[in-house]
Amino acid sequence: MSRHTESGKAERGERRERAGRGFSRRRSDTRQAPNGTAAHQEPVSRVVSGSPLHTPLFVPQDAFSRSILEKLPQALDQVMPLSRAHRAGLSDAIQELSALLTFERSGLGRSYWSAPRLVSAYLRYFLPWNLVRLSQLLPGLKLPDPSLPREDGSLPSIVDLGSGPLTLPIALWIARPDWRNVPLEVICVDTVPRPMELGRQLLESLASLSGERLLWKIRLVRSPLLRSFRELKSHPLLIMAGNVLNELKDRTGHLEDQMGELATLLQYALDPAGMALFVEPGTRLGGTLTATLREMAIEEGMTPLAPCPHAGPCPISKQGHRRWCHVTLEADGPAWLAGLARQAGLPKSSLSLSFMLLGGADVEPVCHPFPERDKQDIAARILSEAFPVPGMGLARYACSEDGFSILPVAGEIPSGALVACRRPDNFLKDDKSGALVLHWRPRSQKQ
Repeated sequence: MSRHTESGKAERGERRERAGRGFSRRRSDTRQAPNGTAAHQEPVSRVVSGSPLHTPLFVPQDAFSRSILEKLPQALDQVMPLSRAHRAGLSDAIQELSALLTFERSGLGRSYWSAPRLVSAYLRYFLPWNLVRLSQLLPGLKLPDPSLPREDGSLPSIVDLGSGPLTLPIALWIARPDWRNVPLEVICVDTVPRPMELGRQLLESLASLSGERLLWKIRLVRSPLLRSFRELKSHPLLIMAGNVLNELKDRTGHLEDQMGELATLLQYALDPAGMALFVEPGTRLGGTLTATLREMAIEEGMTPLAPCPHAGPCPISKQGHRRWCHVTLEADGPAWLAGLARQAGLPKSSLSLSFMLLGGADVEPVCHPFPERDKQDIAARILSEAFPVPGMGLARYACSEDGFSILPVAGEIPSGALVACRRPDNFLKDDKSGALVLHWRPRSQKQ
């Protein structure tokens, strides 16, 4: 049944009534910029004469991030030293946990946190690769400004849902100095306390090794994901969750119902000037989960900010199971991690992820990458690797407000980039994929 029927509207009304219990009517706790919207960092487009005008999604790690990732084994040795037996069997444990996470995830739960050898495998292999991904994604996202004074004088807060070993908070601390250098309350939520305790110790160890003072107050909350919203005493500026939506899928009930309940709770809990970030693996399932959450969040009045270049219906979802929204980046990890991957027989050349950044009620959509714009201009987000197409050279698929698109001669544009494009004078679709043909716009001239 469509969610736009009367029955669907009634269900949304019931969700909102349930979610609203315990939440007061809000106004933004963040001081507003002169234009009435929360102040944000302005993205900087990378422009080279004669090349596509675009804003990359992924940002290379800065010196601080690289240094922290190099120090990660030292911090892990302080938090959870490896016995001689566990160190010798680390590669085998990584392979075993990889199989569990890949093929048996639906029945896995969080049981591996009770097995020390698998905990070591997660902390020394899977956590670091997640930090590599996130430390290049987070700097390019236009997040709220945590340094803006709050009207009630309270600390800005972050909520990390399904926190595990605090992967997202650690990545944010590593990759975003604008957040690292501000006193914050970080509320970490999970049903299993042990990984959160390890994550907090790891963050404290990394701060000590880096010489940075940890300004964040970290509070650990043991609670199921959706029920945890009742624990919130203020409206967070940022709600985050990594590899969590799949756990909602595994619950009883329809996927849309679960995502609808989450979207309703987000809308009530989030500061109107705040944002919510969800990151999932770059798999078909990950793309489906983030797209479904996006649909439900729009119904609740939230705004999709990234990767979406528009707030209309998702054109990738209409492609069925053939394609899904995800982005890829080079597996540019520290040498020790690349070596461990080879030893475990799991070498990596690229990493992928699906994600969704949603804005609260007062957040305006992210600006486009154009220095100036007319009605023929359109922004498109690159969502594929380059592939050869007769007559188009190396092309890439993209998402735009006009629908599922393809960009010819786009081999040099990186995955995930937001590209300034031109609608062609004559409407044209690719014969094989049905994608709308768009032409990227160079700095010096229009195609």
